[in-house]
Amino acid sequence: MNFLDQGKKDKRDGAMYLLTLILVFLSFLYGMYTSAYIAEGHLGYSLLEKIPEGQEAIAFGLQLLPFVFGFAILLLSIKFLNKRPIRSSFTIRERFDWKRFFAMFALWGGILTVFLCVGFAMQDPIELQFNPSKFFPLLLIALILIPIQTTTEDLMFRGYLFQGFATLGKISIFGKFPFASLSKSGLTGILILGGLFGYLHIGNPEVLLLGKGIVVYYISTGVFMGVLTHLDDGLELGMGYHAANNLFGVLILSTDWQVFQTNSVFIDHSPPSFGWDLILSLIVLQPLIIFLFYKIYKWKGVKEKLMK
Repeated sequence: MNFLDQGKKDKRDGAMYLLTLILVFLSFLYGMYTSAYIAEGHLGYSLLEKIPEGQEAIAFGLQLLPFVFGFAILLLSIKFLNKRPIRSSFTIRERFDWKRFFAMFALWGGILTVFLCVGFAMQDPIELQFNPSKFFPLLLIALILIPIQTTTEDLMFRGYLFQGFATLGKISIFGKFPFASLSKSGLTGILILGGLFGYLHIGNPEVLLLGKGIVVYYISTGVFMGVLTHLDDGLELGMGYHAANNLFGVLILSTDWQVFQTNSVFIDHSPPSFGWDLILSLIVLQPLIIFLFYKIYKWKGVKEKLMK
């Protein structure tokens, strides 16, 4: 049984997936309301406006607070609505493989560091803005909340909903099962959920500035992490990539126009653009990373998993 087939262990029908989506959505709304209430009712500012000096780390934490509620509801739904082990939505292995996670985390973090060095060499307008009094509160909050944010997205799109495709074959309409073939296609689920993952980033400020190109990048990245998950039978590699990417963008190098604008070590003042690093990642690095881990872990049945 592969990772996709873990969804067949559900003790309930596909309606539980719809109920979970509703509950997670409502939990996010509650989290957003709570964040706004704390900011406006107790701290005296709006998260939609310029954050007062010295409040940046707290505001950043409040922006990520909805993911805490969503993550909790998602875990509870897997356990009590779908009635199967939470681990089964993370990996097919007996335990979550932290070696896989940190292998990808180190690889992608290293590549991003090389990108930063190349930016310096090309004399990009990158400024050192390290301020200990602002950075270390950010570091504490980011190390707690960024993994929750990325894990929530990975578990929802590459774990829970991806495995939900395996239950589509159970849906009967007038005695027929019209989604039976769809439920067996890993590639179909990867493409649909990759598209949804990219679409849900459409509200990010960089999308308004860069347009369709950055949306294509988000969709491609969602598909890339979906392929990793399906071929490796677990979320570990995708989670390592996602966590390294977001932590680097929050703690090491931020911009003044992307979704996370923080007191990172460096800030890039380059005007908004779909840069060479994104193009290189999209066309070259993501396929190479898949090939690298294919060789390392000797994945079997790749063609059958993707194309059947």
